[in-house]
Amino acid sequence: MTNSTQQLSVREKIGYSLGDLAANLVFQTLMTYLAYFYTDIYGLDTNDASAVMLTVGLVAAFGFNPVIGAIADRTVSRWGKFRPWILWTAVPLGVVASLSFFSGFGIGVA
Repeated sequence: MTNSTQQLSVREKIGYSLGDLAANLVFQTLMTYLAYFYTDIYGLDTNDASAVMLTVGLVAAFGFNPVIGAIADRTVSRWGKFRPWILWTAVPLGVVASLSFFSGFGIGVA
């Protein structure tokens, strides 16, 4: 095994940082507003809203994320391991993020 070190350029560091910033802006905005939406707009009790968010977070952390990570690690493409997943899941992420604030067709707590 050879030990070779490669240094990232400033451009690559900025590019990675901007991608991470964009993802975190979406996730943090979603999580921050979701608690308000579930309790004040959808009408869930705070304990129920917390239980929903905890359950989904635990399922993602211990179930979904390791599986997707293993699949992504085994991906071989001309674009690399992770870029295809980022590109292919951008639109579904936007749809799911939007649907998390959908409360039905006029049905909900007034």
